[in-house]
Amino acid sequence: MRTPMPYVPGEIRKFLLQHEAFTELLHGGKVTTREVPDPLIKPHVTVATVGHVGDDPMLRRLMIQVTPWVPGRDASGLDEDPDVTAWNLAATAGELIGRAKNIVIDDEHAWSSTWVDGPIQLYDTERGADKVLYYAPVRFQVHLRRRAQII
Repeated sequence: MRTPMPYVPGEIRKFLLQHEAFTELLHGGKVTTREVPDPLIKPHVTVATVGHVGDDPMLRRLMIQVTPWVPGRDASGLDEDPDVTAWNLAATAGELIGRAKNIVIDDEHAWSSTWVDGPIQLYDTERGADKVLYYAPVRFQVHLRRRAQII
């Protein structure tokens, strides 16, 4: 029996955290594959699989969404406009992940990615009118492959 394919959102998270150009934009925030914390007081980025592309049942072409979430200035204490912070995180993720080619996961797996769409500016008011969250999702198609074994 074949082993399951690696958990791609975790690999994308690890990839982003390896790039200082991205991490410096977090202002002390985090990148996770989980939900957005409540209350949100620093920028937070979520990474999730939002679909599978193509007719291959082996789940090798995944649609990955990276979503920066930023609280208002009152909560974060940042001087930068929260729309700008969310945009900068999304655009930088887009540049890094959208150009990623042949990123090795382990002895058996690697991934490459192409940009699909985003970032787009959106607003979440579900936590209340005084707790608006600014977010800017960007999506990628990630091709996960098994590496050839050289004998």
